[in-house]
Amino acid sequence: MQLSNDQLANIAHDYYISKLNIAEISAKYSLSRYLIDKALVDAENTGIVQINIREGAKRNSSLETLFRQKFDLKEAFILKKLETKNQDSEKIVSFAAEQIQSYMQSCENVGLTWGTTMLDIINSFTDTKNEKLNFVQLVGYPLHGSGRKSPLEQVAANQCGAHFQALPAPLYATNPDLVKLIKQEPFYKLLDERYNHMDLLVATLGTLQAFEEESFMHRQYENLLFRDIRRDNIAGMIFGRPYDHEGHFFSAITDKIVGISDQQIVRTPVRFVVVNSRFKAGALIGALRSGIVTHLVTNEIIAERALQLLEDEKHS
Repeated sequence: MQLSNDQLANIAHDYYISKLNIAEISAKYSLSRYLIDKALVDAENTGIVQINIREGAKRNSSLETLFRQKFDLKEAFILKKLETKNQDSEKIVSFAAEQIQSYMQSCENVGLTWGTTMLDIINSFTDTKNEKLNFVQLVGYPLHGSGRKSPLEQVAANQCGAHFQALPAPLYATNPDLVKLIKQEPFYKLLDERYNHMDLLVATLGTLQAFEEESFMHRQYENLLFRDIRRDNIAGMIFGRPYDHEGHFFSAITDKIVGISDQQIVRTPVRFVVVNSRFKAGALIGALRSGIVTHLVTNEIIAERALQLLEDEKHS
């Protein structure tokens, strides 16, 4: 007996949507259980029924345990590799967004840095409405500018039905008096109060190479900022702060940053770092050694590369 497409659709709807069992559908249409079962198979084969299973990210639990213990992390989320680099990167971003939003449910003040990966994470947030939540810009803008009309905190706030506080100031000020003067402004005092009560920080890692690719910052600021620092001593940058391979920050530059202080950062209980580039494995090691990271999201390729770099250190 050959059933029409409409009959197949009706049977499939009863089974998948209305949750009737085979016996109930058999009685409803006066058809044998065999024909009902065959109808469900035919509905799939003809494309009337399309089943999509959203599989959760697969994680490498042994690497997660190793990273938690080795770097004293509260949580490490290390995803198993997928078929392509693009898939890996997209999965890290979407998984990070899911985890961060889960933590945000119990937060009032969430601090964000800037960058392409950060924007991708924000765009991966599910639409919600949380009027008690505030997104706070942690450091000023790199002077090269991204050309964005809206700060990322505003984009996040729009996505989550929340509020935001931007920091209308440069990331670095080579004149220490300017940093002090900015911090005396009323707008900064409001931000500073937020910085004292942060619940969650989200950051990605930068590199000196990326800094040098920004022509304005490279030409006008690099020699002023890094004048007394050997370039090969800089492992990476986080919250605008460069650090060496052992995780030590360069105080001479930290003092030139407009934004949240070191003390305010480490007082924040949850500090997420998301790494989705294998070229930042070295930067990841320095960041983890600094103790500034409490929660890590990356994948096993980046994690294993970081461990290999650690092993190479022992034999160098």
